[in-house]
Amino acid sequence: MPPIKGGRAVRVASVLESVTLFARAITAEQKAPFGERGLSGTQMQALFTLAHSRRDVTPSRLAATLGVTPGAVTQLVDGLRGEGLVQTSVNPADARSRVISLTTDAAREVERFERAVIARLAPRFDRLDEADLERLSALLHAITEEP
Repeated sequence: MPPIKGGRAVRVASVLESVTLFARAITAEQKAPFGERGLSGTQMQALFTLAHSRRDVTPSRLAATLGVTPGAVTQLVDGLRGEGLVQTSVNPADARSRVISLTTDAAREVERFERAVIARLAPRFDRLDEADLERLSALLHAITEEP
């Protein structure tokens, strides 16, 4: 494959490289939450999506976010429910639909994991002031925000 040329494409490639390297730093030397349960990557993504969503998460929203079929989400949620990690309730906006959320214990486990990662990686952010951190956070949200 030929090298990427052009200003914007090169900058996007640079961002992707940095994000990939930082993702490795996040997962390096860190015991994953729920590690003893042998969860799949998609199940882990679902748990973190549920932990951080600013809106109610319905099965169809979770399927769109994870890039899987509604049937796959049904199986995924059933498995996570069987592990005691998620619960479902009636959607207050549409009684025909369900809302998926973390159980209290699962939310605590995600929080413990994230606190440990933050403590370990905080020194990497020492060169940034508060305004830089806010801008970086806003920029990352702009490219990762749920549809």
